[in-house]
Formats: sequence, C-alpha cells, structure tokens
Amino acid sequence: MNSQASNPRRRRAAVFNLVTVAATVALLAGCRSYRMDRVDNPVKLPPAWDAGSTPQAAAGVAKDWWKGFGSPVLEKLIDDAQKNNPGIIGTEERLKQAERALSGQHDSLFPELSVSASTGRTLSGGTGDALPNGTPETTRDSTSLSLSTSYTVDLWGATAARYRANVASFIGTKYDADLARIQLSANVARSYFNLLSIRSRVDIARENLDIAEQVQRIVQARYDNGLLRQFDVTQQNITVLQQRNSLIPLENQMRQAETALGLLLGVTPQEFHLAGEPIEQLHVPEIAPWLPSDLLLRRPDMASAETDMSVAKANLVVARANLIPVSLSLSASGSTRTSDELFSLTDSRNFSISGALRIAEGIFSYRTRKTNVLNAQSNEYVALINYAQTIRSALKEVDDALAAVAAAQRAEESQQATLAQSRRSLELAELELREGSANRQELYDAQRSLYSAQDSVAQARLSRLTAALTLFVALGGGWTAPEIP
Repeated sequence: MNSQASNPRRRRAAVFNLVTVAATVALLAGCRSYRMDRVDNPVKLPPAWDAGSTPQAAAGVAKDWWKGFGSPVLEKLIDDAQKNNPGIIGTEERLKQAERALSGQHDSLFPELSVSASTGRTLSGGTGDALPNGTPETTRDSTSLSLSTSYTVDLWGATAARYRANVASFIGTKYDADLARIQLSANVARSYFNLLSIRSRVDIARENLDIAEQVQRIVQARYDNGLLRQFDVTQQNITVLQQRNSLIPLENQMRQAETALGLLLGVTPQEFHLAGEPIEQLHVPEIAPWLPSDLLLRRPDMASAETDMSVAKANLVVARANLIPVSLSLSASGSTRTSDELFSLTDSRNFSISGALRIAEGIFSYRTRKTNVLNAQSNEYVALINYAQTIRSALKEVDDALAAVAAAQRAEESQQATLAQSRRSLELAELELREGSANRQELYDAQRSLYSAQDSVAQARLSRLTAALTLFVALGGGWTAPEIP
C-alpha cells in the first residue's frame, strides 16, 4: 500500500526534476553576451600624414580647444551657446528619450512577474434575537496571495542580439550628440572670426576712404594753383565715391554676421550686439596631429559609424535566429489562500510549473525569413562600406587641414610683406605729389594697391584662423572614445 502510494510521488518528483534540468539547459543555451559586437577596422591606416605640421605646433587637442585662440570673448560665446542653443537642447532631450527607451528594453530581458493579493471580511446570519429561530451572526476573514512568472528562453540568441543592437544604437546616438556639441563650438568660433574679419575690412575701407578724401583735398589744392588738370580732380572724386560705395555691402555683411552669431547663441538677433576685439589680437594656435591610427578613438563620427556596424551585425544574428521558428517558454505560478471562520480554519496553497515547446511561426514562411537574412547581410555590408568611407574621409580631412594651415601661414606672411610695401609706396607717391614730381595716376595706383593689400591681409588672417579651427575639428575636437562596459 505504501509502495503504491509512493510511486505517484516519485513520478511527480521525477517529472519535476526533468523539467528543472530541461529549463536549466535551455537557459544556459539561451545565455548570450549583451556587450556590443566587436568591429574590426576595415581600412589599412597610413603610418604618417602626407602634410607636415607647422614648426611651432604643440601636440594634442584639449577639450576646450577654443581657449587656444586667446579670446575671452570667444570662450564666453561658446559657453553660452552650449547652454542656450536650441539645437543642442533638442539633441540633449532626444538623448534622454533614447536612454529611457533603452532602460525599458533592458527590463524586457527579465521574466514577466505578476503579483496579486486580496483580503476581505464577510458578515452573514444575524436574523435578530427576537425571533425564536434566529441564526447567530458569523464573521469570516479571507486573504489570498498569488504569484506567477513566465519567461521565453532565448534559445538562438535573438533576444540578446536584439538588445545588443539597441545598446549600439543608443551609444551611436550619444556619439552623434557629442559631435553636435563639437560642431556647435566650431560654428560659433567660425561665425565670430567671420564677424571680426568683416569688421576689420569695414575699418580698412573707412581708413582708405579717409586717405582718398585727404588726397582729394591735395588734388583740389594743386588744381586751384594750376598745377593739375580738371581731369585729375574728376578721377580723384571717382575714387572717393568708389570707396564710399564699397562700404555699403561690407556694413550690410557685418550686420548679417552679427545676427547669425546671435542665432547660434539662442537669442533674438535684434537684441544681440557684440563689441568683440580686433582680429589681429587673436592668437593662431599651431597643432600637431595625432597619429592616423589614433584617429579612430578621437572622432565621434568614426565611432558612430562603428556602432552602425555593430547594429548591423546584431540584426544579422536576429535574422538568422528567426530562421528556426521554435521557441521554449517556461511559466510558474503559486498561490495561497486562508479562510478563518468562527468554527473552522482552512489554509490552501497551490504551486505549478510548466514549459512549452512550440513553433512560433508558420513553416511555410521560411522563404520570407531567408530573405530577411539576405537583407541583413546586405545591410551589414553597406554599414562596412560606410564605416570604411568615414575613415578615409577623416584621413583626408586631417591631411587637407594640415596643408591648409601651412598654406594660410605662408599666405599671411606674404600678404603682410605686400602690405608694408604698398603702404610705403603710397607715402612716397603722396610726398612726390606735394613736391610736384609725381602724376595723379601714380598716386591712384598706390591708393588702390594699399586698399587691396589691407583687404587681403584681413582675409588672410581669417583664412589662417579658419584653417586652425578646421584642424581642431578634423582631429576630433578633443573628444576621446569612452570605455564601453
């Protein structure tokens, strides 16, 4: 009798152990790493750059690289832009949304768990003491608690791969936000340099207008003394008018440059006015580049392209896992209930565990799932091509920026020498005109040469500042790839 009674218990225990072992094996089979997929560099990097550094170049790029220009005004402008620029504010909010979405996706990796509880009191009987057959009043308290959980085993790694894709996508979004901050700083600096350059050109045009008016007075005086022709006076008057006309578009450009800078700072253009500083006071930093191999960890756009590769690789794992339409789900539940009556006490508990192996999709949709695998392979290949092209473009940008820095420095030095000679030529022409040994054409040519040289120097200064700025950005703007957990 005891042996017969124990057989069902043994069978139930054997079944329970079998289910437990099967669940453990399935869980181990479904375990996958949630780390982002590793991506190898698809481009052979050169050992050195084609273009060399300038002689006084300092190694490295600081995160606050704009301080290298020696402008407190620029530092404040960039600080204000990073706080108030609408584009950056929107980027930060989208990054927060992506982070919250990733947290929700991470929670989906865990089993579904639900808990329910209830308690109550029931009052019955009590028909009244005045009646001879009245029933006594009874009170019953009841409490119940139930717990259930379910989990779909990641047999083929699709869930883990899908989460890896989500992680890589979020990290790529963060890199894009870092790139947006660097680009904003560069745009503010570029707009500020442009504003100072136009102001310098306006000052040059006004100075040349003063020179032309001074010469006009000399020409008029010599004409009044019968030493020059009416034609010479007319020609100088034309020169004065041309100088005045040249101021009109420059002053308009100056206002447009100021309002453009105000927009980057997130302020109303009509309320933004900036005193600034002479462009000649800005220091032009000279930077030595990283090695080409170090550039992979220094540019957020390259790191973002790498995360795109990780997303594509993970999506390919998902597509391959979906080729086998078989899934294993496990569920467990338990409940307890107590009932306390006046004359009885009951307490019941239930527990169950189950597993199900099922075909998740139709067998005849295999061709569609196979097409998804082929498309995922194609997407991975496209991401690889884009990653390689991003690396090559970055290498080109650095080499071009290095060459531009050296060329801009030589051009500015040459323009400064030309300006010195033009200024001396005008001084000699004015002196000879006063002494009567020079003609009006020589003075006119000297004026035109001086104005052209001054304007060229102002533009050469802007080109040199912009070239240094471009090199800062090409080298990553002081960005360093963080460690991926």
